[in-house]
Amino acid sequence: MKASERLLLKIEDSEKFVKEFKRILLELGLTLKEFAEISEIPYSTLYKIIKGKDFRVSTLVKIIKTIRQFEDKEDIDVIAVVAARPALNKITTKEIELDGKKYLIKEYPANSLEECIISAIRAEKDGVKGIICAPIVSSTIEKVVDIPVAVVIPDKNAFIEALKIITKKI
Repeated sequence: MKASERLLLKIEDSEKFVKEFKRILLELGLTLKEFAEISEIPYSTLYKIIKGKDFRVSTLVKIIKTIRQFEDKEDIDVIAVVAARPALNKITTKEIELDGKKYLIKEYPANSLEECIISAIRAEKDGVKGIICAPIVSSTIEKVVDIPVAVVIPDKNAFIEALKIITKKI
């Protein structure tokens, strides 16, 4: 059964609806904030829904439409990005088109080598087609997963920005 159908079945009981909505967000790998941005529903409205407050039918329609967009994209390949939260915050889109093919980007936050390995294994279990990560963890991740791993190397601008931060602290 599709996620949107499961959610609609729970509409009569607000507690079950909220529980199912949270479950769907987890399945989609989205935070409430990310869902708000994609659905164009104010974060404050979604927060109230999660807290069990009443909401408009038009909001329900937007929620269902947004979930259905993801259901329609189930045949789109997902690429994982394993990185620290500050790096993930720089990702401005969840969907990208390359060479005429669409890809979804799914974030896997990690702040240590151990968390990177765990995130990579979780990403593979989630069915992603490949993993993008930092060079320092790529060789280890390649040893524990059976999907392609690509390295992202910070560019000159990132180095200069880090250098500016350090020089201000010296």
